[in-house]
Amino acid sequence: MLVDHDIHIHTTLSSCCADEQATPENIIARAAEEGLKTIGFADHMWDSRMPGASDWYMPQDLEHILKIRDMIPKDTKGVKVLVGCETEYCGNGKVGISREAAEQLDFVLIPASHVHMKGFVLPSWAETPKDIARVMLQHFNEVVGLGLATGITHPFLPVNHGDHVDEIISYILDSEFEEAFHRAAEARVSIEITTGCFPGISGRVREGFHDETFMRVLTIAKNCGCKFHFASDAHSLAGIGRVLQLEKYVKEIGITPDDILQL
Repeated sequence: MLVDHDIHIHTTLSSCCADEQATPENIIARAAEEGLKTIGFADHMWDSRMPGASDWYMPQDLEHILKIRDMIPKDTKGVKVLVGCETEYCGNGKVGISREAAEQLDFVLIPASHVHMKGFVLPSWAETPKDIARVMLQHFNEVVGLGLATGITHPFLPVNHGDHVDEIISYILDSEFEEAFHRAAEARVSIEITTGCFPGISGRVREGFHDETFMRVLTIAKNCGCKFHFASDAHSLAGIGRVLQLEKYVKEIGITPDDILQL
């Protein structure tokens, strides 16, 4: 089995997690039941050392998310447990984590596609699907160059634009993807493969979003020599184990154990 981990899991420490059952203890128990070997907690975080936090991010600082270490039970039922974060990138070098904070974590995930945050991440001038594509590509390349990210979370998946994903991604040329993924491979920044990239997993039929779109993107990343990690981006206990449904896609892309990030 290629997919044996999930390092993008949110707990009740993330303000957007509304499931009171999404505690570390419950998540670890569910992960063990599902057969996952490694999980990573990646609650949202903006380091208080870094200026420019939004009102939503401000309470979710490093000290807040590190509370999780006291919440992890001694018996992890054979599951390796990592403590990381999902921080934020706003463009023009503005990022929500310092190098000092990154060194206190097992991994750091940085998104380049939180384009639902208009004015904070998505510039005010960006209105069209083509604009969104250009912003995501620029942010991806800038995140790779920061030297802070273990991996880029849900790359090129435009959050809250699910009905227009195919169109948005169509504005990025294969050559542009190749250049971006070659940079990521050289910088040893892992590319996340998340269940959100494939509407076929949920069975939802969307006129503007098909599995083929990210099969194209991730195949290019594979051919560029990128490393990959797997993720559910779960915000509820029910989401634990969903990552296993990526197996058929991963095999079709041609990913082997050598392509997977060592955790």
